[in-house]
Amino acid sequence: MRRMAAMTWVATDEERSEHPRVGGTCAGENSTVEIVNSIMASQFWASTVIFVTWDDFGGFYDHVPPPKIDALGLGARVPLIIISPFARANYIEHNQLEFSSVIRFVEQVFRLPFLTDRDRYSNDMFDAFDFSQERSPLTDLAPHRCP
Repeated sequence: MRRMAAMTWVATDEERSEHPRVGGTCAGENSTVEIVNSIMASQFWASTVIFVTWDDFGGFYDHVPPPKIDALGLGARVPLIIISPFARANYIEHNQLEFSSVIRFVEQVFRLPFLTDRDRYSNDMFDAFDFSQERSPLTDLAPHRCP
């Protein structure tokens, strides 16, 4: 990997999707592990933030109803994992985030104007980072053996 865009979205095909289906999510999880490990092993790692999130909740029950913040409201909660040499270790974000929070992060890092009111008023994620901390040693993520 010699070049990497300043901002990249990675969306997988159905084969490497992590959507729950017959046969499980193993191939999709391994695809994510391969991408993350490749970036961590590259020269870009020292200045990279990876956000791993999902586009839906997988049909699993959530005991908390989604907040109604505007006409669209928010959907069911989904996980967000921040992988970066700048991420605070063992940190759990307690502010309400949404997909627009990722957009807001990009807008703020690159000093871009807000695209919509949704990202303008979403919570940012900067409290999940410590840009002055000593970097942790790399840990390769281990893929699973799929059935």
